[in-house]
Amino acid sequence: MSAQSDAIERAAGEYIQARTALEAAPGARARLHVDRCFARLARLAAPQIRWLARRHGLAGHLDDAEQAGAIALHRAAERYDPDRARFVTFAHWQIRAELQALRQKLYGGTVARAPLSLDALCDAGANDWLADPEALSATEGGASDRLADLCLQRLVADWRARRGTAIRDPETARRDRKLEADRALLQRHFLDVDSIPARLCEADRHVLRRAIADMARHARRL
Repeated sequence: MSAQSDAIERAAGEYIQARTALEAAPGARARLHVDRCFARLARLAAPQIRWLARRHGLAGHLDDAEQAGAIALHRAAERYDPDRARFVTFAHWQIRAELQALRQKLYGGTVARAPLSLDALCDAGANDWLADPEALSATEGGASDRLADLCLQRLVADWRARRGTAIRDPETARRDRKLEADRALLQRHFLDVDSIPARLCEADRHVLRRAIADMARHARRL
């Protein structure tokens, strides 16, 4: 997945959550949050909508195409089922359908193909290539990596705080530089302990051994 696709996936999730919250507890603030979430989603999807508009011969009607794309995004969010496809894939076909309908409206019968919808594609047996068989494992792997990274950040931050109280140096700036250097060293090599001895000097290895032992002791108490 590209960074742009990931950003659209996150924005779509936030928009859907905001819509759900608005339905559960209507209010001006909730409505404003929904509008802001959709504006962010539309902004991220705008390059794809413009690209598809040009592909459909609508380069001279980009404003109308963007409105059609916004309608498609609304519809995609209402009908989205994460078990069937990623949101980017689902929205792509909704946008295509709206743009094809707009082209037919503007140019009459010059369009060779009828508008498509995701439901029609699925009815035609397109589930085999629309569904992403690696989506679940990729999501779980990403969540696992993120949790591991957060755990690492917390362990290093706690160690730095304990180390700061142990260093006795009257010069605060020098102590802070030492702490930051040790923290950066630890964070760089924490997940690559096996190869550390071949790359680091003895002083750095000593810092790492003591820091990891200290974090292990405190982690067992949690």
